[in-house]
Amino acid sequence: LMKQSVLISGGGIVGTFLGIELASRNIPFKIIEKYLSEPSEFDGIRSLTLNSTTHDRLKALGVETAPSMIREMRVLDGLGTGNLSFAAQEANLDCLAAVVNFAELRNTLLQKVSDMIIPSQEIASFRSHQSGITAVLGDDSELEASLLVIAEGRNSKLAELISPQKNQKNYHQIARTFLAQIPGLETDQAVQIFYEREIFALMPYNTGDTQNTFSVVWSVPEEMRAPESQDEIFDELSKFEKKLACKIDPISKILTFPLFAHHLNEYCDEGICVIADSAHSIHPLAGQGINLGLADASILAEEIERGFNAGQNIGHIAFLKKYELRRKAINATMLNGVDLIFKIFQQDNL
Repeated sequence: LMKQSVLISGGGIVGTFLGIELASRNIPFKIIEKYLSEPSEFDGIRSLTLNSTTHDRLKALGVETAPSMIREMRVLDGLGTGNLSFAAQEANLDCLAAVVNFAELRNTLLQKVSDMIIPSQEIASFRSHQSGITAVLGDDSELEASLLVIAEGRNSKLAELISPQKNQKNYHQIARTFLAQIPGLETDQAVQIFYEREIFALMPYNTGDTQNTFSVVWSVPEEMRAPESQDEIFDELSKFEKKLACKIDPISKILTFPLFAHHLNEYCDEGICVIADSAHSIHPLAGQGINLGLADASILAEEIERGFNAGQNIGHIAFLKKYELRRKAINATMLNGVDLIFKIFQQDNL
């Protein structure tokens, strides 16, 4: 039986980041992770867009990546002439956002907390009691902690125990993501095109060995079948090439996934709380999912530190409700805002 202050269920990007936040505050923790990541053929394809706050926080915690900086963002209406552009310079910022490789960030975070990870295990159940919680692992061993944090991703069964009620939305869209070479675009420029019911986003992506590489995230209605050949992809891309007046050349496999959003009604209970994708998910249209999740972790770490330094039980619901209060409304506002933009651009008469 091992007693820790914080037990984190889930060793993905947000779970490991929370561990680093706690380590920087000298708060003991352990991370339970069933599947430590195996290399995948899609590792080079998945990207994450970090806003400047998130990027700065990672740097402050000593998490170094090789980001591609976005210094200009263009938003185009695929059928008309409407366009907006935002430049970092106009806002006196070094950059609007930083694009990083998903696998590289995940592995960098994992290395920093590797000594604190209990691999190949999962939490089967837990019991709350006065001094905290007892977590029962899959092999029937038990761990005690003052606080259990659920960072297991979107389909967390433990999160459902905390909040059976949640708001859910199926966008009836599929996201396609892949890498493309686009010699005609500036390498610090991101572009988003709204074309009928499709949303086509390009982010600069530093792969080290190829020039002018961009990460593509392309949302299409679910009834649009997947292209069966390279020629079909080229045909579908031609409308965006015309809009941008440059060639888009796919250079990777295409990864696809369905798009949903959800938001739990409650983030916490006595001795346990939920963060990031376990609590909320969002359409990738604004690229904010990872930023919301990492902000959850930072704010939770602040509240844990406050209770820890005051000698209080950090799993007490009063502390956890402060975290929920600071994050839930912000997350809901972002989810609703993205939802509104999505609805506007799905109207056939616009």
